[in-house]
Amino acid sequence: MSVNAAIERAIRLRDGAVLQPPAWSERPARIVAIGDPQSSSERWFGALAAHGLLGDDGWLRPDVRLVTMGDYFDYYVPERERARVEGVLILGWLAAHSSEHVTLLFGNHDAARVMELAGLGDERFRAAADAAGEIIQLPRDQRGEREAEFARRFPEISTPGYAARDYNAFTVEQRALVQRLLLGGRFVLAVTSTVRGTPVLLTHAGITWRELTMLCLRDHSAQAIARALNDRLAGAIREVAADWRAGTPTPLSLEPLHVAGADGQEGGGLLYHRPSDPERPGADPAWESGSRAPRRYDPRTALPRGLTQVIGHTGHRKACHELPRWLAPNIDLGPGGVRTLRVALDKTVSYTRGIQPTDGRDAVVYMIDPEMHYVSAPGDVAILELGSWHDEP
Repeated sequence: MSVNAAIERAIRLRDGAVLQPPAWSERPARIVAIGDPQSSSERWFGALAAHGLLGDDGWLRPDVRLVTMGDYFDYYVPERERARVEGVLILGWLAAHSSEHVTLLFGNHDAARVMELAGLGDERFRAAADAAGEIIQLPRDQRGEREAEFARRFPEISTPGYAARDYNAFTVEQRALVQRLLLGGRFVLAVTSTVRGTPVLLTHAGITWRELTMLCLRDHSAQAIARALNDRLAGAIREVAADWRAGTPTPLSLEPLHVAGADGQEGGGLLYHRPSDPERPGADPAWESGSRAPRRYDPRTALPRGLTQVIGHTGHRKACHELPRWLAPNIDLGPGGVRTLRVALDKTVSYTRGIQPTDGRDAVVYMIDPEMHYVSAPGDVAILELGSWHDEP
């Protein structure tokens, strides 16, 4: 009943209705983080209901504070039309709640709408997606000529993979929604809370020494990092706000922290990078670890010691592929779940399921992308219970 009510509200919001959720309780009974909502609205609202977060009225329960980890768009279905709508339903419904009730982290799929895809219309993107879909079906050694033709036809799209796979469900409607929420101050790059008493920094894909150096931070506390990241996002929005309000498709820029894809190269940095073993089979250092736009980082050297982070962006199956030497014994390869990546003082790395404790000296990342569209049932979508809330330093 609650799931159907939530979907009905989400559809009405998309159609322009003005709906008012119940007031948020200033003393929440639960503070919860949930990873990337890249799935159908039925699966998303089903997961909230299964975890007791959704009220019978189709809104988030008033005694819950929810943090969503970014990436509201793009999941694979053979027919793209459905995926083009679902992200709008989910994100629009979340944004109808107050900022105290729901915190929206900014992910790479959200950023792409106002960066790589800032100037595209629906018809042109669909033509590019169709052409790119044929290319990525070819063996890699047979793509060269077709990729060159794609670059000539669609120079504004960085790679065929962006159109056919990564951002395949893009629409102008999604971009308009992301712009509106950015202008309204609803997206953030980071927040802080606690997990089992330990202060944590929550971002979409994590912070490394690269970003701390670029931010010129001496204070490496979670709150100082969150404040610096959110100030950087606010400044970037100010740069484009007048153009957006005038209808000019100026791309948002977070460079050099986050580098958008361009000129045949995929982007990298803040919202793109993942932890990875550079010595794993099939590693491609030239693509993965470029200094300007890295797509991967070595957790042994990149993760700041003494900082505990919570991230989305990387599901369990992807992590198992990227971190094969450091998997816990007998770890299963099924999708989803909350997981811990830990780098000890001696640079020993471990990757295991569940929340593993930290003594405050290790580099720790709690990974909570639940692979929402691929777990067996909505109740299998993992969430993370948070403790006290720290909006201010």
